[in-house]
Amino acid sequence: MKKITICNKEFDIDCNAYTRFQYKSIFGRGIFADIKILSDYSEKQENLRKQLRKEGKTEEEIDKEISSTMMADLDDFIDVIEKIAYILIYTANNKIGNFEEWLKSIEKINLSDSWISEVTEFAVSSFCW
Repeated sequence: MKKITICNKEFDIDCNAYTRFQYKSIFGRGIFADIKILSDYSEKQENLRKQLRKEGKTEEEIDKEISSTMMADLDDFIDVIEKIAYILIYTANNKIGNFEEWLKSIEKINLSDSWISEVTEFAVSSFCW
């Protein structure tokens, strides 16, 4: 079990054999397909960063262009990261309520928050051997 902090709220996260089944039951799709969305987003972002560095762009220019270019993929990325965070929290504590109730308790999603990478790494290490 691990702890993450989202909007100053601490949550336990966990993963077991039932987590994958529960994810599909709640969200109607497989967790591996969604983990691939996270992986593809990160890979696309990193490839773009490398390309822009080769072009001699400054870090500020790179960040601005990445933000602009990745905007089309952002909805899917945020949707998936919220769902994976929820299912890992739910696995640790199934009394947190349903997904929508939990999501209403989160004030905002800040893409620079450490919990996003922590959830991604935890899910990948738990499900991908």
